[in-house]
Amino acid sequence: MSGLVPDWLPLVMAVGGAPRTRLEQKLWAARLSQRDVLRRFPEEAERQGEGEMHVSERQLKRWLAGGAPTPRAVACRVLETWFGEPVERLLGPPDDLTTTPDLDGGDLVTEAGRRSVEHAIDAASALDPSVMEHLHAAARTAAHAYLTTPPLELLTELVVLRDTVYAQLDRTHKPHQQAELYLLAGQVCGLLSSVSFDLGHPLVAEELARAAHTYGSVIDHPSLCAWARALQTTVTFWSGQPRRAVAIAEAALTVAPAGTARVRLHSTRARALALIGARDEVGTELAAAVDQLDHAGSDEFLDGTGGELAFDRSRQALCASSAFVALADGPRAETAATEALALFTELPDARRWNSGAASAAIDLATARALRGNLAGTESALDNVLALPPKERTEALALRLHGLGRILGAPRYRSAAEATRLAERIEGFTAASLSRTTARPAIAPLI
Repeated sequence: MSGLVPDWLPLVMAVGGAPRTRLEQKLWAARLSQRDVLRRFPEEAERQGEGEMHVSERQLKRWLAGGAPTPRAVACRVLETWFGEPVERLLGPPDDLTTTPDLDGGDLVTEAGRRSVEHAIDAASALDPSVMEHLHAAARTAAHAYLTTPPLELLTELVVLRDTVYAQLDRTHKPHQQAELYLLAGQVCGLLSSVSFDLGHPLVAEELARAAHTYGSVIDHPSLCAWARALQTTVTFWSGQPRRAVAIAEAALTVAPAGTARVRLHSTRARALALIGARDEVGTELAAAVDQLDHAGSDEFLDGTGGELAFDRSRQALCASSAFVALADGPRAETAATEALALFTELPDARRWNSGAASAAIDLATARALRGNLAGTESALDNVLALPPKERTEALALRLHGLGRILGAPRYRSAAEATRLAERIEGFTAASLSRTTARPAIAPLI
């Protein structure tokens, strides 16, 4: 070895690797392991007067790897005081080891060997199989609870479950367990996407749907990816971007597996197409969804989990009624909504999607309004308008806003029934979840 490069440096690189950041370099020099930092961080924060503060193993690994976003202000202060350098420098590249070695050759080789042993032990870390069993059971329970539980009640449980899954990812390095945890993370993020939209937060809902898709991509799981894209499609067309929703669903259909995944994508794409007036294409997509229903039932992830992940004939009929409502096709909308209501009614209470049944009732009411049947409109809405505020989801409110616009058309301005209904709808939507739920309720998801 020539010049300023020490003779022992290649051995250090081979045995222990080079530090990736200045922070990691400082830890090596101080002979501090990651476990030491996790243990001492709260002590340092307390000593500096910052109060109780912890850092997760996952976050510390991001800091050491480089490229992590700037930590919260309090964490920055603790790091800067502890290690005596600006946080931008600590999270940046290490000093040049060829000119500023902190240890002599023997110490560095010893340190490299110690780190290699620690890394090997860390790599062997695994979760007890019972942990995975409990997490799968909890995720499945949440998927079924979505059908019957008011969204605000489910939100906290899902956030806790998501964070638990994330914590377990930091505790195992077994590839098959990591893949299972990524699948669970995708499932829970997808459920959180649905709940977020129900609570009136479409931007958060789309972010969570994209996160679910990313987890599916990481583990090459086509069913998770397809479900996530269908969720994103739904949020997008409700947000007033039907053309973008069409494109999302169309791209997802090119790789989605047959059966339930494609039923949902064809159905949601039909609804988006209806919003841009593509009448012929709507019929084609709805027919394709019905065809795929014949292949449904064997998807291990979607059908095996069930609940919100499943997509049966009742939900397909609901999508059809919503598409025909968007096309202002009263007769076909009424037929499809009647079918959807009948199918929902046939399901056992535990499997009936309450919000879906209420949505079908609103579609039936809207179809009757399109046909001039105001008495039928009011009777179809009686049960919906009696729902307590905690069950008044964003989708129900948006559907009722659409009906309200029809009731406000010139043809109904002199009709007492239309005025009465419009007032009842205004009262309902004023107490919907998106109006009554405080923003902090969704904060843990952002």
